[in-house]
Amino acid sequence: MSQRTPDPKIGSAFQSKSRSLGLWLSPLLMLGALLLVFAVIIWFIEGNNRKSKQSDLSSRAKTIGGTVQLTLDGNESYLGMLALEQAAGKLDRPLFQQRASRYINEHPELINITWVDAGMFIRDVAPLAQNRQILGLHVDLPEPKRASRLARDLRLPVYTSPFQAIQGVTSFEVWVPVYRDDTFLGLFAGVYSCEKLLEQLVSQVRPRLYHLSLVDRYDSVLASYPVQGTLDKNLSKEVLITPEDSGVVLRIERYETGSEWRLMILKFLSLALVPGLGYTLWNLKREMDERRRVEEALKEQAMTLEQEVRERKAAQEHLQDQAVLLEEQIDERWQAEEALRASEERLRLLLDSAGEAIYGIDLEGNCTFCNKACLRMLGADSPEQYLGRNMHEIIHHSYPDGTPMPRKECMVHQTLREEQGCHVNDEVFWRADGSSFPVEYWSHPQVKGGKVVGAVVAFIDITDRKRLEEQYRQSQKMESVGRLAGGVAHDFNNMLSVILGAAELSRRKLEEGEPIDAYLEVITNAAKRSSEITRQLLAFSRKEVVSPRPLDLNQLIRESNKILARLISEDINLSFTPDPGLWLVSIDPSQVDQILMNLAVNARDAMPNGGRLSIETRNLRLTGDCSHVHPDAHPGDYVQLTVSDTGQGMDKATVEHIFEPFFTTKELGKGTGLGLATVYGIVTQNRGFINVYSEPGQGTVFRINLPRLADQADGASGQEQAAPALSGTVLLVEDEEMLLWLATKLLEELGFSVIQAPGPREAIAICEDPGLNLDLILTDVVMPEMNGSEMVAKIKQTRPDQKVLFMSGYTSDDVVQRGILEQGMQYIQKPLDLRELGEKIGQILAGN
Repeated sequence: MSQRTPDPKIGSAFQSKSRSLGLWLSPLLMLGALLLVFAVIIWFIEGNNRKSKQSDLSSRAKTIGGTVQLTLDGNESYLGMLALEQAAGKLDRPLFQQRASRYINEHPELINITWVDAGMFIRDVAPLAQNRQILGLHVDLPEPKRASRLARDLRLPVYTSPFQAIQGVTSFEVWVPVYRDDTFLGLFAGVYSCEKLLEQLVSQVRPRLYHLSLVDRYDSVLASYPVQGTLDKNLSKEVLITPEDSGVVLRIERYETGSEWRLMILKFLSLALVPGLGYTLWNLKREMDERRRVEEALKEQAMTLEQEVRERKAAQEHLQDQAVLLEEQIDERWQAEEALRASEERLRLLLDSAGEAIYGIDLEGNCTFCNKACLRMLGADSPEQYLGRNMHEIIHHSYPDGTPMPRKECMVHQTLREEQGCHVNDEVFWRADGSSFPVEYWSHPQVKGGKVVGAVVAFIDITDRKRLEEQYRQSQKMESVGRLAGGVAHDFNNMLSVILGAAELSRRKLEEGEPIDAYLEVITNAAKRSSEITRQLLAFSRKEVVSPRPLDLNQLIRESNKILARLISEDINLSFTPDPGLWLVSIDPSQVDQILMNLAVNARDAMPNGGRLSIETRNLRLTGDCSHVHPDAHPGDYVQLTVSDTGQGMDKATVEHIFEPFFTTKELGKGTGLGLATVYGIVTQNRGFINVYSEPGQGTVFRINLPRLADQADGASGQEQAAPALSGTVLLVEDEEMLLWLATKLLEELGFSVIQAPGPREAIAICEDPGLNLDLILTDVVMPEMNGSEMVAKIKQTRPDQKVLFMSGYTSDDVVQRGILEQGMQYIQKPLDLRELGEKIGQILAGN
């Protein structure tokens, strides 16, 4: 079979078609590739535009959210500052109104700032004018009530969820608690307006592009800026501006916009440039292929040369960098040394300027520094006495009783072991001379790099404070003894009133010459002497009502000698030298008793081994310039009382301070320092003056000068007088049954008709009868239901001119002092004496 030979024309035609197809296919492929590139560019541009909008929205949301957070944090810090000032007691109401109102004017997002006390009542609000209607209200709205109590329990600021405020606006609040130590004082509340807060935020965005609103966690709109177009649902951002439990959210949305003209132009330019770019790239590719072959050869040679140049240049730059770095290190080290020296100097000046003693120790307890106050309190001359030495072994080695203190029991070293501060109220430190003194100290660890490297101790000398505390305890003891003495005197006076009154009434019923009269006289005299003892008890307790009267000092001193003899020891000789013609003075006898007892006790303490205590009286007349006698002396007649002892005496510096309250020369716990201060007060109160003469080892002389009584005619008459004949009706008010019976008998003996009232309420009921004529009300002062002064005040509402005489044996009561003496009302001291009672009533009824 013969083989067929291929037709050359057919092959040529096929090759021609193939080349023609290749010529058409290549441009089509390139066109398709260019269209694909164009589509990718358009897609990329559109995507970038969307990402740009989202990025811009996120940036706007972050910026505005940060602004809101700064605003809320700033307001919260301001409320915290108000809380600190309120806890320190520095924020009164006017200052709060002034500062809070000014702050709200500067921050319009706040409606008001409210102060709520510990009982959850609104006590103050600023500004007051616009919010006055909420003052005094109790915090009862559910959300404020929840947030305020949570803030109180957590001791932290707490935000409320949004709610409708009393002012009618949508708002939320922040509550800031106020504590003083562990005591809850109240809360400050800042009330935000959602609309005002949103208005401030709108100014930070372009309203045509962005829409702002505030919503809660349930997507309810709290405040919204008016919508000005169609919102893009895919471009929205929410920012939480309060804690999650409050749930206030800022929502930022972007409006839809059409295709921007810049983007359209960019698309058309891209479409026009794609074909030309394809052709240019095709020609450029061919040229580049040619050039690439030439350049590759040149590059290989240039790379070798460039490598050498780079290596040389790198070496030079490295040397220059090393030189600059070395110079900078030298400058930094010099500046650091200068700063360290300046810092050390400032620290030294600060420590040396402090009034408290301060020293530091390392982990071994060795001293690392000490300030001047530390050296002064410890009696040291220079820091070298302590630096590098163990402070526990030098100043803290023993307890106050001298018992050695182990280092493990030392609270300063406990600070090093437990890595926490401590405070000790009462221990002793030891001076360089071996003496000790009481201190209060604080110890705190020094921490460096998270590790304790030592401790700092600050201490103060509390010697003066302990002395004052001891003086206070002594004065409290004296006050307790005084109260006991006053109570005993009150009850004793009541019984003496019954004994003395019954004896006097019995004597008046006897016929002259009956033997029993002598026994009754003994009972009467014993009761009167017992009355004097109660008066001295009241003088000792300093609770007798001051009632000056004409007084013969000689007689009173003789009566007081027995009491003084008991106060001083048996090896002290007590002598009294009276002036027979001594003038009378006007003074309360109890005050004289106080003067004598205080001077006798001081003299006893000044003569521990015995001696002589002398009391003298004499008349003294001063004429002309008396300033050489005493600065307070004036010309006139005086009665001089001299009390001298042969004790240890005092130097001039001590004499200058002896009349100061709480000044004492006795050891701690042996005296209150009030005795001579009391003497000085009594003398000056009675328009007198006192001189002191003393030398160490020569004893002490006190000369007390009291003005002579101007008219002595009345005071000199001491004879017994019969009770005056009196008549009338007396309302007797007394809660003690025996005293009620006795006083009734005494008044009837004087000639009065008596109406008895066993208590204040019965007396008030009796006085309500308008037809009852009462010449006098005789009433006790201290009674169970109400005191006598209060009862009389009620009676005088219907009987304003009613005459009243008060009686009491318990004269320390404040009602007596303020309700009677200061108002000038009439008063008689128990136990009641028939003659004195008759004279007193006669004076009152006569209008004297």
